[in-house]
Amino acid sequence: MKTRILSAIVGVAFAIGLLILGSYFSIVIDLSLSLIASMCLFEGLSAKGLNKKFSIVIPCVAFTFLMCMFYSIDFVAPILTFVFIVALFLAMIFNHEHLEFPDLAFAFTMTALCTLGFWSVIALYNDWKSVVGIFYVVTALATPWFADGGAYFGGTFMGKKKLCPKISPKKTVEGAVSGVIIGMLMTLVVGVVFENFFFFSDSCYVDYILLAVFGLLGALVSIVGDLSFSLIKRSCGIKDYGSLIPGHGGMLDRFDSVIFTAPLLLIFNMILPIIQIIG
Repeated sequence: MKTRILSAIVGVAFAIGLLILGSYFSIVIDLSLSLIASMCLFEGLSAKGLNKKFSIVIPCVAFTFLMCMFYSIDFVAPILTFVFIVALFLAMIFNHEHLEFPDLAFAFTMTALCTLGFWSVIALYNDWKSVVGIFYVVTALATPWFADGGAYFGGTFMGKKKLCPKISPKKTVEGAVSGVIIGMLMTLVVGVVFENFFFFSDSCYVDYILLAVFGLLGALVSIVGDLSFSLIKRSCGIKDYGSLIPGHGGMLDRFDSVIFTAPLLLIFNMILPIIQIIG
């Protein structure tokens, strides 16, 4: 547990450093998240043993990285998507004796998940490129991470009834409830901190009702994301996607729930903006 907490502290400090640096050089955020997305995807492909099949790895990782880096250029997405799909099927055609369609389907699904998740985080930041954008990035990360932490500690100290024992034996109903409550409350805390210490202008304010609704929905969706990636791990016969982060596993183990929560925040904010702009 100490290792897990220490790794979390280091990770939060690193994230804060990136956000501060990104406030001066926005490309830092884009590049960092694009690289993290690529790392997560590589770990996901490695879980299925596809990391050594370069005809699959190269187009998948390249697609994710380029989609995240150039997300705002309209014509990039259809071009990259077409080239990516053609490249995957060419790989299967020329390597049909060693590469089957289930491998292709797995690679495509994992690529879509990682790309959509991190593309959403980058879009949340770049649509404002200000402290408001930073708020949305922090919210996209904080909601699932605090929900995960709340579920971990709630399950450790109060957990009795198993949630999905065949998918993730250690997860409990009590832990899930604790995670949702903590995730929602800490999402509200993020709003309070930003409104009082970072929003220096009277031209914007936090709609706490909408933030609470997202906190609740985001925490619930983060559980779906966590269980989904746990199911993938179980189907691949592995415990963690990697060992990069002590106490947490690989990069994908840390961002699995974010990949589900960030798109929800982006869609939610398109319909019901959490930050209200005055004037």
